[in-house]
Amino acid sequence: MKKGSAGILVDDAGQSLVEVALALPLLLVLLLGIADGARAYRVAAMVANGAREGANFAARTGTASVAQVTQRACDSTALVEFGNPCPGLTVTCTSQNGDAIVEVSYDFALITTSLADAAFRVNPITIRAAAKFPLMTVGTPCAN
Repeated sequence: MKKGSAGILVDDAGQSLVEVALALPLLLVLLLGIADGARAYRVAAMVANGAREGANFAARTGTASVAQVTQRACDSTALVEFGNPCPGLTVTCTSQNGDAIVEVSYDFALITTSLADAAFRVNPITIRAAAKFPLMTVGTPCAN
């Protein structure tokens, strides 16, 4: 206890604890938001890599099926072990005007919005990427 200027005793021993209790939730939400942004950026790069690799594979393989292109895109994202299907990953493959076009989308779950999902309903967000390569072989990839 310390003596105030008016001569009364003032107890401020719990002030720091109250300040931390008020600031900590805001700091944790900010920290989780930064981590979510970094995770989303990383997954966006992985999805873009999957789209590029899928389009490259389709352009170089004239007999590539949609299932083969999908697996190639899945394998290059590294979301799961090599050769396994990727849950939440959607791949569309078309061949038109001499180009192989692959579009990849992935449903990404944020950590921070799962805390307030009942109010905002933004979880999961869809991350999309597309790639187009000119056909390099004879054939029609993505025909079946």
